[in-house]
Amino acid sequence: MAEIQKLPVMLIQTSPMNPRKTFDEAKIEKLAQYIEEQGLLQPITVRKISDEETHIDEETGEVVSVEPRYEIVCGERRFRAWNMLAKKSDKYNEIPCIVREMTDEQAFDAMITENLQRQDVDPVEEAIAFSLLLENGNAVEDIAVRFGKSIRFIQDRVKLKGLIPELIDMLRQELIPISGAMLLAKLDIDAQ
Repeated sequence: MAEIQKLPVMLIQTSPMNPRKTFDEAKIEKLAQYIEEQGLLQPITVRKISDEETHIDEETGEVVSVEPRYEIVCGERRFRAWNMLAKKSDKYNEIPCIVREMTDEQAFDAMITENLQRQDVDPVEEAIAFSLLLENGNAVEDIAVRFGKSIRFIQDRVKLKGLIPELIDMLRQELIPISGAMLLAKLDIDAQ
């Protein structure tokens, strides 16, 4: 099992590869309250990236230390909640992390897997994640087995990527049902 380390939050950054792009701020605030009361029950997972943070002594101009930078692989919601607390108290300047060595492909695969295993997966983000897995050479059948979905489900979700932005917003706001969005996704852009 991997060892848990406490890392300074200032050395950790979110990943541009993370397929999850939407975060409910109210839920993150609620998670921050929970963490404040109960502690962080599951550390975030990070990987070391090539960028390094160089600290220079302001008086002498000498390099004092060079610290590695880390990128979040799993746990961006927890990290965002932790950061809310860090703004209020120095007690949260370091966050418990599992540091793993991962290639870009391995990190991306872990991010997609974590996001697709959530209970509240946004259908559009699900569509993007499945599409990215397909683009990376995964077969629809393998994706279906891996995530316990039918092949048809995977194919239907991927079609949601064809929605125009206005319909994506309506779907996310639950103004149209997923079944309606699926029908609209079959239409060309002008018809949508």
